[in-house]
Amino acid sequence: MKKGSVGFKPENLVQPNIASTWRAMESLYDSGKARAIGVSNFSTKKLGDLLEIARIPPAVNQVECHPSWRQDKLQVFCNSKGVHLSLLQELRTRNIPKVVFLLLQMSVN
Repeated sequence: MKKGSVGFKPENLVQPNIASTWRAMESLYDSGKARAIGVSNFSTKKLGDLLEIARIPPAVNQVECHPSWRQDKLQVFCNSKGVHLSLLQELRTRNIPKVVFLLLQMSVN
């Protein structure tokens, strides 16, 4: 948000400075305060841009993935760059697959 702005309005949003944020994360890694650093929801382009300036590449990119949105291109790209791709899928959707529904019904001992 822009300094001094009140309330959420699209015109008050500021684009994040990924390069300076990543340098700060690299400092945390170097100091031992973080054992690994990664990103979330980075596209192939955004991840490629980060890899061009990163001294320490991200260990992981966590993204949404499901049968309707497989992210094949991103999977290939991450694999070629040595970045682990962590896939997540929301369990609570309108059309829960039967397997997920059955898992949710199981009791945990």
